[in-house]
Amino acid sequence: MPAQISLLTAVLLVIASMLGSGILTTTGSIAFFVKSPQAVMLVWGIAGLHAIVGAYCYGVIMRRMPVNGGEASILRNFFSPALGEIAGWVSFIVGFAASNAATAIGFAAYFGRAVSDVPLGLQIPALGAIFLVTSLHAFTGPMGLRIQTGMAALKFTLLLGLTIWGLWKVPAASMLSASSGVEAAPIGSPWGVAIMLAMFAYLGWSAAIYSAAETRDAKRNVPRAMMLGTLVVLVLYIAVNFALVRHIPMQELASEKAVMELLARNLFGVGASEIFSGLVAFALLSSLGVSAFLGPRVLQAMLGWYRSNSNGAESSPRPLLIWLQAGLSMFMIISGTFEQILMVAGFLLGVFPILAVLGLYTRTANEPEPVPPFARFVAVPIFLIGSSAILILGAWEKPREMAVAVAILLVIYALRQRIAGKTTSKYSWK
Repeated sequence: MPAQISLLTAVLLVIASMLGSGILTTTGSIAFFVKSPQAVMLVWGIAGLHAIVGAYCYGVIMRRMPVNGGEASILRNFFSPALGEIAGWVSFIVGFAASNAATAIGFAAYFGRAVSDVPLGLQIPALGAIFLVTSLHAFTGPMGLRIQTGMAALKFTLLLGLTIWGLWKVPAASMLSASSGVEAAPIGSPWGVAIMLAMFAYLGWSAAIYSAAETRDAKRNVPRAMMLGTLVVLVLYIAVNFALVRHIPMQELASEKAVMELLARNLFGVGASEIFSGLVAFALLSSLGVSAFLGPRVLQAMLGWYRSNSNGAESSPRPLLIWLQAGLSMFMIISGTFEQILMVAGFLLGVFPILAVLGLYTRTANEPEPVPPFARFVAVPIFLIGSSAILILGAWEKPREMAVAVAILLVIYALRQRIAGKTTSKYSWK
């Protein structure tokens, strides 16, 4: 099957993956920790630069192995099939199915505010959203990708429009004085937690690697898509948060989760809140679509490894895999177990990018030509040190959740070993 994804589509996939619930909710929590507008902007800048460095490092990897599967395929080639499969299952279950469940709940919350006269609760709209986007990608094929691209472009335009208006409109003098009168928190653990929250909001900068085998001229366009998409989102995030701290006093911002709704209320009045809630719900629906498109490709790549004469570089996945991810998300929504998984998702999803980038020092990554010196001696060390520091801070602040994450990894490894012992394929287990 010929490559269907253009550079523009890949860029929009990255943007749509990043523009999820993170930017819509985390600034309030960050403001609670660091206390001042200047500190909020610094946190978002540091996390954005980390995402840029990560996108560059992953671009170097993709020039060597432009295949589907994300970190699962990367670790399989750099280290061992066992590590790749563990990463793949964690990515599929935690990175896509569980996060999709959480995003669906977020969609339901905003949708409920937009149609407050309809007492649906949270589960029915959330399940309906999962079913809708899954049907789109399972039955429409390439048309679903084009629809998804259009939704991503519209989502970006809506958020950009709110940001431009917020930057253009002069805030009241009382708001400026209220914001500037708050003293920043001292450097310490609250800053680490705040940066971690911002980094979670930037997750998605690597989205293009999950469909690399379906991208035209992948060795050039996948690295470009990650860098361009991340740069665009970085500029947008900085602008959005500047508009927030410009119009909303720190005391009010620090106690608010739906920060974009709060900004819209300050800019347009209370009457616009329901309309804006509907727009936010639509934005989250687009994020669900991205996961429905990318998540099954991880599992498709892993299933290809069980068959002889396969390198895991399959193209689009079968509808059954798309519905499998949807079923996991729906189960988590109904049972509520997704909440505990999401508490450890940050750790689980942070470990494997470190290993993937560390793989650039392996002999496999340096054949047939060596890794560029800038990547080897500058970009890779910066990414490894920054990511490791964030994980250490997270483990220090949340030791119980980190212990659960380790337990999940051990269970996945045990299951993988059991499958490996029973397989009769020509796959090379190590």
